[in-house]
Amino acid sequence: MKIATAKVYAALMLTVVLLLGATAPADAGEELVLIVSAQSNIEPLDSTLVRKLFLGLTVNHLGSRLRPVLNESDERIKELFLQNVVSMSDSNYDRYILRLSLLQGRTQPVVFKDKKKLIDAIAADPSAVGYVWAKDVAHDAHVKILRVLWHE
Repeated sequence: MKIATAKVYAALMLTVVLLLGATAPADAGEELVLIVSAQSNIEPLDSTLVRKLFLGLTVNHLGSRLRPVLNESDERIKELFLQNVVSMSDSNYDRYILRLSLLQGRTQPVVFKDKKKLIDAIAADPSAVGYVWAKDVAHDAHVKILRVLWHE
């Protein structure tokens, strides 16, 4: 009878472990990273410069005017960007960028809905700065990661 009880206990423990694994977030350990072209001479940017860049202000770094590239390929990325980089709601950010465009004639950042096209555009432009999931560029030699913007 002890062997049967041990087997039932082992099966129960295995079920608990599997259920806990199934309820863990699928994106555990994700990181949102700031990226630039591998050909770029841009060095890591501090939070203030990153925020200024994505708020449409002029940011020059090592003689180059940086260009922000917005990633809207994933709703979660957009939400994390708005919370952790520009500290604005979606509607406030859109109004802010539109206001800069209308009143000051500033060019609105390029928006990408496809992450592959975004990564390719950043790889081709040494002054472009964008953000993606780290796993999407981990083995891409065409771009380099400047810093982690958010991690789980």
